[in-house]
Formats: sequence, C-alpha cells, structure tokens
Amino acid sequence: MNQMVKWRTYLSATAVVVFLAALGLMLVLSVSQARAELGFLGLEVQGINPKLAKVLDKGWSAGVLVKDVAVGEAGALAGFRRGDLIIKFARSRVRSFDDLLQSVVKTKPHNKIAVEVIRDGRTKILMLKLGKRPASWKVQKAAFHNYSDIGFTVVAINAKVKKRFSLPWGSVGLVVTLVDPKSGKVATGLNAGDIIVQANLKDVWHPDHLTRIIFEARNRKKSSILILIQSAKGFRYSLLPINKKK
Repeated sequence: MNQMVKWRTYLSATAVVVFLAALGLMLVLSVSQARAELGFLGLEVQGINPKLAKVLDKGWSAGVLVKDVAVGEAGALAGFRRGDLIIKFARSRVRSFDDLLQSVVKTKPHNKIAVEVIRDGRTKILMLKLGKRPASWKVQKAAFHNYSDIGFTVVAINAKVKKRFSLPWGSVGLVVTLVDPKSGKVATGLNAGDIIVQANLKDVWHPDHLTRIIFEARNRKKSSILILIQSAKGFRYSLLPINKKK
C-alpha cells in the first residue's frame, strides 16, 4: 500500500474529507464528526513540492499554500487569503500537508489557534477560531425534487453530485438538473448546472428548504420568489415565478 492510499484509509477512519491531486497533493480541510467533532477551517490548500518551489523562485522549500477560502467560515474570518503559505499551525512547524493534518485532527470547535503564514514575502500571524462544520457541508444524500408545476428539477449537493457536475470546491446549495424549455415560467437564464444558493435571502441546501419557501410565498399570494443563482458567469439574483403552469 503506497503512502497516498494509506492516507486515504486513515482519513476515512477519522472522517476528514481529503482530496489528493497530482501536483503538490491538494488537501481540502473540511472536518466532520467522528467520535468527537473536530474543528472546521474552511480552507482548501495545496502542498509545496520542489517543482512548484522552483517555479515560484521565492526560496520556499516547505509549507502549504491556501488555494481557496470558504466565505463566512473560520479561515475567512481569520483573514486567510489565496496565496498565503502556511508554515506553522498551533506552534507546530508545517512542512507538508501531512504536518498540517496531524495538527488539524487534534483540534475542536472554538479552539483559538495561532497560524503563521508568509504573505507577500512577509511573515504574518493569523488568529484562527475554529468553527463547526456547517450543515450545508454535511450533505450525504443527493435528495432531489421535480417542481413539475413550475418547470425545473434540483438536487442537493453531495460529493457525487459535485463530481458529476464538476462543481468547484466549496459549492453549497441546490444544483438545477433539468429546466423545462416549454414552461416559460422559470427564472430568466436559469440553466441545468446552475446552483440555487439562496431563496428569499435564506440559504438553501436541501429541496425541502426551497419547497417550504415556495409554499410560504404562495400562501402569501406572491407570484415570485427571489433566488440567488451561481453559474459559470458568477452570482446573480433573479425572480423565480412560482405560479403553477397552465
């Protein structure tokens, strides 16, 4: 069993979600519940290897690069940015993603940890208060719902759905899997593959959430709800007509 397979096995046992990539070994620090709930960072990182270090020509030989930061989560609140190089976590030196993992699995929600990073050639200390893994990141079942009376279908985002639709890390919400082109009722520009992130300014990550908001709006005699859509073009708010098709 090679080192990569060993880490996959170990991390599955501790419920740490990790994705490995060819260049630099990418790590997604999304920590879920095992025997005790661990701290959630909301960071996507990538380890430094000799090839990357040589191209960057910054004198780096070890550390972990921040690739993405989840909006509103612990990493973002602490001030992490893309391109930060993590070199120390909770007083422990970080030379590789293995080092970082060994430190992260010892954490708990609400722990306050000093993280040393290099940013723009300068060393910076960020105070990180670990959070709990949000419910929108814990989706296991790809629940779906067909709104046949409006003209579209959505599915909750889990790991398989992310892979199927090639969704970026950190995607949460409901993926639109089907839009009825004949309905003429769906939100302007809504396409299969788009993500509905909010409905009436409330986060949605299970079809029940959207169904409840539509039901409440209809009870108030509303003809539309406001949805936040994430697509390849970015984010936009749009009105979703909810009157039943005739």
